[in-house]
Amino acid sequence: MTSPDPQNLDVIGIARELVRTPSPNPPGDESAVAALVQVLLPALQLPKALVIARHESRPNLWATLDFGAGGRHLVLSGHLDTKPVGDATWSVDPFAADVEGDRLYGLGSGDMKSALAAMLVAASRLARNAPSCGRLSLLFTADEENGSAYGAHHVACSVPLDADGVVIGEPGGIHEDYDRLHLVSRGIARLRLVAHGRQGHSSLSDELDARNAGVDAARLVTAVADSLAFDTPENVHDLGGWTPTVNTGMAYRGGVGFGVLPGVMAVDTEVRLLPGMRREAVDEAFTALAERVSRETGGDLRIEFDRPPNDWLPATLVAPSDPLVEAALAACQAVFGTDSARAVFPGTTDATWFNAVQDLPTLPALGPGLLRRAHAADEWVSITAVRQAAELYTHLASAYCPGAALPAAHEEIRG
Repeated sequence: MTSPDPQNLDVIGIARELVRTPSPNPPGDESAVAALVQVLLPALQLPKALVIARHESRPNLWATLDFGAGGRHLVLSGHLDTKPVGDATWSVDPFAADVEGDRLYGLGSGDMKSALAAMLVAASRLARNAPSCGRLSLLFTADEENGSAYGAHHVACSVPLDADGVVIGEPGGIHEDYDRLHLVSRGIARLRLVAHGRQGHSSLSDELDARNAGVDAARLVTAVADSLAFDTPENVHDLGGWTPTVNTGMAYRGGVGFGVLPGVMAVDTEVRLLPGMRREAVDEAFTALAERVSRETGGDLRIEFDRPPNDWLPATLVAPSDPLVEAALAACQAVFGTDSARAVFPGTTDATWFNAVQDLPTLPALGPGLLRRAHAADEWVSITAVRQAAELYTHLASAYCPGAALPAAHEEIRG
């Protein structure tokens, strides 16, 4: 890969180059976009990144600026992968990174390659005008869009980050850019509703009174959609009224097709979790409902969780009094002139692994873009918001890194 043109190393130029380098997941291969970042780092006067990889095609990049003894260690983090184009119909080329007015179009423009560009620019500014002490690291991860087994989960279980706080640049806007400061990242329980029958010739269904696993699964799907809900834990009642969300009927897996009664049908189902929810309680609620529907219908219905680590991604919460929250609020005030409302981020982020495995305070979504534009056709991000992101990360790191180090250094990985 050739060296980048110095004239194109502004934050928008970098964001466009990142968008033009595809990294859809699935199938999952971040090597090209990671190689682009490695080329950009020296051009931005930043150190070469350490590669942390479970597989060579799934690199995670880790680069650190050391400003001097004392202070705090801040990690700015984002993911290198995107969702695939899928069956969405775009009116522009998803990989052309077209600019139209204040909009930068492209797959991953908001989720979240523009945030990566802003982090790179902020780090470059601090490399030239360093705080008095502390450390700043960039951690760019793979595989966030498909469970993080090759990404943040692998990193958190392999390398002690020794950080005092992490900021993830997911698109945090709900109605407008930067309209919330998200203290919570909702987790996710991934499970399947499984119906078992006996595969056979469909022409004999009435003659043999055979069970249809597809119909039995549908009955359980309907029961889940109509009656299964979870209470909001008390510790998040004051963060915008969010509740756990149950989504079922997301994909039906099983069966052969015309002429054959399915023997097994499994239905993808998820619960978007809030802090304090327990796997055992979720399992018990689904199992009890499956048993009730089985008794009422005669079906053979069971609950199965997805394979680890994708089965249970816990929610995270940063205490409102944490110095990271205070520094983020101050940075938002400095850049936007507003006092951001504290809120819950609807999605699941890499915060899950940084918090659950290494107990790191992690802000899950402080980046440019609106969540509703992600994973959709004609994804775009405001160019103004991208430039503001570079300012925001610069202010945040400049204030947070020189502060007094937090007590309890993170010296070991916690299971």
